Amino acid sequence: MKKIIITSVLLVALGLTAYLLLVNKNDVSRVSQELTITYPYSNSVFPSDITAPTFHWTDNNENIKVWHISVLQGDVTLLKSVLVKDKTWRPSADEWRLIIDNSLDKDVTVTVEGYQKSKNLSGSSVTFKISKDKVEAPIFYRAVPLPFKFARENLKNVRWHMGSVSEEAQPHVMLDNIPVCANCHSFTPNGKTIAMDVDARDDKGAYAISSIKKEIMLDEDSIIHWSDFQDGHFTYGLLSRISPDGRYVVSTLRDCEIFVDRKDLEYSQLFFPFKGVLTVYDRKTKKYFELEGANDTSLVQSNPCWSPDGKFIYFTRAKARHKKESGIQHGSVPKKKDTEVYKVFEGHYLNRDTLIKFDICRIPFNNGKGGKAEPVAGASQNGYSNYFPKISPDGKWLVYTRAESFMLLQKDSKLFIVPAEGGEPREMTCNTGNMNSWHSWSPNSKWLVFSTKALSPYTQFFLTHINSDGTDSRPVYLEKFSFDKFANNIPEFVDMEYDNKLKINPTFLSDNDFLIRAGEIKLKEGDLDGAFKTFDKAVKTFPKESEPYFKRGRVYFEKNQLDLALKDLNKAISIDKKALYYTSRGSLFLKRGQTEKAMADLNRSISLDPTNYEPYTHLGIVFINDRKYNKAKENLLKSVKIYCEDVYTNYYLGVASFFTKDFNQADKSFSDALRLNPDKSLKTVIFKMRGRARLQLRNENGALQDFEMALRVSPNDKKAHYMRGRILLDLNRKDEAFKSLRAASQLGSVEARKFLSKNNL
Repeated sequence: MKKIIITSVLLVALGLTAYLLLVNKNDVSRVSQELTITYPYSNSVFPSDITAPTFHWTDNNENIKVWHISVLQGDVTLLKSVLVKDKTWRPSADEWRLIIDNSLDKDVTVTVEGYQKSKNLSGSSVTFKISKDKVEAPIFYRAVPLPFKFARENLKNVRWHMGSVSEEAQPHVMLDNIPVCANCHSFTPNGKTIAMDVDARDDKGAYAISSIKKEIMLDEDSIIHWSDFQDGHFTYGLLSRISPDGRYVVSTLRDCEIFVDRKDLEYSQLFFPFKGVLTVYDRKTKKYFELEGANDTSLVQSNPCWSPDGKFIYFTRAKARHKKESGIQHGSVPKKKDTEVYKVFEGHYLNRDTLIKFDICRIPFNNGKGGKAEPVAGASQNGYSNYFPKISPDGKWLVYTRAESFMLLQKDSKLFIVPAEGGEPREMTCNTGNMNSWHSWSPNSKWLVFSTKALSPYTQFFLTHINSDGTDSRPVYLEKFSFDKFANNIPEFVDMEYDNKLKINPTFLSDNDFLIRAGEIKLKEGDLDGAFKTFDKAVKTFPKESEPYFKRGRVYFEKNQLDLALKDLNKAISIDKKALYYTSRGSLFLKRGQTEKAMADLNRSISLDPTNYEPYTHLGIVFINDRKYNKAKENLLKSVKIYCEDVYTNYYLGVASFFTKDFNQADKSFSDALRLNPDKSLKTVIFKMRGRARLQLRNENGALQDFEMALRVSPNDKKAHYMRGRILLDLNRKDEAFKSLRAASQLGSVEARKFLSKNNL
């Protein structure tokens, strides 16, 4: 079992190419032929309590290596001739505070000028505002690896964060490493109660409601089960929301959904309900009831949202589809006998032969009695699908998402705003060109956070200012909220002071879940003995479960006790034939040199789950060991196509590419591996291999730099000394070359000794 390291880069620096995707003719106040400021955008508005942004620009004049920055408020110069040598600039905390203090609700102009030998050759300016309105509330959200199928099958990689725009530090993790699915969440307006979808004891319709304290406890007493309302029949309890007073929760039950995985990384899922009624749970009486007026079975009613005073519920509705047409009675999976009917039904939506368009309606809650649902003018019956209604805390405005069809993850989706009681809709200024959705109002009704894919397939957050007349500004990017290779979604402002120690403790999990989770934490911390004791206890406590055996076998493998590891893996597979188990056993056989058994297990793993990258990586290693480099490269390319952030996969792809004489690919793969920060010993090897590849590409200076970097990591590496010496000779730097060759010889390099002897040195 090769140790797979998945590196999470803690600070994402957005590439200039991505920024260019958002640039249009309105984004800059003045653009020279050479230089373009790509961020921030012209006429954007920053809150006065946000940390400094990073300015980005491009400059087509390749001779320019120095840029001067100046900042003006009107005719007053706030900063003059700040010198930078990169095409980015982030003001210091003091500089940003100076700008804020002198520019509230006034235009700020930043000018960037490129210089060469004191001559100004390019320049551009951008003008924006800093609002006196503060955000004042942290944002809670979910970070998900893509594609969604990978996230769903690797739930422990999904994380929940909370962060503040006022903090320099990135948002802290409130909940992670949880072995079950958790999803949509909502808070009461006073920030004192959280409600969250969870899978509790195999019930996907479970819902946790808890008070917000230093440690938020999601225990058994906090869980309700939507399936209790429908006699145990399956339900997701879709898109639930807690009422402003915290007494009620409204959800979509008796539901059916289209739930399809796609191969497209950017839009890897199609999901929307096509049947359902609004159902309410009363926490005081502990009773469930349908909401009269939003329980018409000829319609699908979903996506509820409370008005701030709790008097109305806004929701989406469309014509429902029923079992005769869909093949599904509950949830999103048909029974075996109805599979063909469902496949035809699903295919119509995947091919867009059939579209579903939702209208936003409003219904009085009337203390749970309901009433007549009325379409909201401007957000319904407009030829589009309208969904995700969110009412401003002051009750004035409704912001919703509009697309041609469906709901969730629609490329053409844009945000629209309309008076809360209905009226003329306005397309919001903040919209980007690639999906705009998942939005939330700040408690003071001045700001809206939303998600977009304008910068990359991995959804990220932007912030826009909302004026009293409902107009909004060009958006600002919440760069600190982004984590590399994670998509951000479901952001929600919480009316509370930010606390970076706030945590969620999912105590509703079973004892087995907790033992596994505790063992994995110890394993992550490098405590093999502690992990072993925890997994061993799990095996003894739950002898019929497969995962404890698998986890204990993993620790045996780390301890190099391969016979015991194999015994546990065999037991895990006998209980549950999971792809991951075959991958692990295959890598164990690989380590023992049992190639045929390794390949059989790895291929079995791929047949069970072709979307997992690890077996392809291990097969690549098998073929490298057999010197079948073309076959190795073929498998490793499949692996990086599925997941490109594994250091070992990139390293071995570099090796296979090197020996198939694809030196450009080798250079790229070794560079990707180094970017993922391998451990010291592997880093040395990678520098040396990349140096060899660069020599083949006749990039002697690049190769020299690599061997010198290898020596920085491992000063006594004789091969690196030898190669450095040979390159220095070719570059006619003889004194340095002889010094390196002698060092290599003293360290035991036979090559160096022979070379020195042959040349009488």
